[in-house]
Amino acid sequence: MSRAPIPPRPSPLVAAPVALVALVVAALPGGLAQAPARAQAPARAQGGAEPVLTRCLVSLLTEAKVPAREAGVLTELTVREGDAVTAGQTIARIDDSQARFERRKAQAEHDQALAKASSDVDVRFSVASERVAAAEFEKAQQANEKLEGSVTRVELDRLELNERKAELQIEQAELERHMSALGADAKAVEVEAADKAIERREVKAPIDGTVVQVFPHEGEWMQPGDPLARVVRTDRLRVEGMVDSSQWDPESIRDRPVTVTALFANDRTETFEGRIVFTNPLVDSGGDYKVWAEVENRRVDASGQWLLRAGQSATMTIHSGRPALPPVTR
Repeated sequence: MSRAPIPPRPSPLVAAPVALVALVVAALPGGLAQAPARAQAPARAQGGAEPVLTRCLVSLLTEAKVPAREAGVLTELTVREGDAVTAGQTIARIDDSQARFERRKAQAEHDQALAKASSDVDVRFSVASERVAAAEFEKAQQANEKLEGSVTRVELDRLELNERKAELQIEQAELERHMSALGADAKAVEVEAADKAIERREVKAPIDGTVVQVFPHEGEWMQPGDPLARVVRTDRLRVEGMVDSSQWDPESIRDRPVTVTALFANDRTETFEGRIVFTNPLVDSGGDYKVWAEVENRRVDASGQWLLRAGQSATMTIHSGRPALPPVTR
């Protein structure tokens, strides 16, 4: 009669490690099931840390495409790419010969109207004529009183009408002198309009900055609105970055001073000071909101060229722990 096989007993060398692992797992708080959850808990920013925005974009704060304001031939172009210009500086001129002729004509007509308005000859002549007519009428009346019927009624009426006519001529002369003064004022406006027409053919830079592009050449025909040059402001630039809305509220960012660090050739870094001027009230789908700062640029001592340039990437540190600066007014 055969016997059933006896199952093998576990070896003491295997059972001991298994028991030891069971004791360690049991000793963990909450058991082994909670260990992965603790490993995946999100990190929090330290309370005293300042926002440091990487890969910020340096961009232009102000730029202008300077247009032609009148049609004509471009007779003068005084700038080229790279030239520094100031606001109000003449950079081009369109043919203004016809406008200058019209200005001379308007000035002559204004002088003529002004001379006529300043003359009182017509008024003085009308006053003298009225005195003669009044004297004739008075003498006729006196003669008729001495000898009734010596002057007919019709003659007396005619002399009285002449006196009245002379009085009205005085008023007419005064009115014409006033109208001449108004005409002189109208001609003065025409002179100003002619001056403006000449001025519009003188193209000036609207802002301080650097010419980065010139579009036409001398001798080309320009139409109103055609661009002549592109001028960019380089003494002050904008730096744009994104802030994590889950870590920093806009109140701790708005109007705060900033330090911008940019990388240059040979691993050289330069810092620039500025301030936050805009915090976007909208948050994008990633939970960030845009801010930008205005920073003061500076020149290279040797060449005089501006150091920070639009298009560069930079790192911006927002000094959220410092007091907010006064709001920027435009």
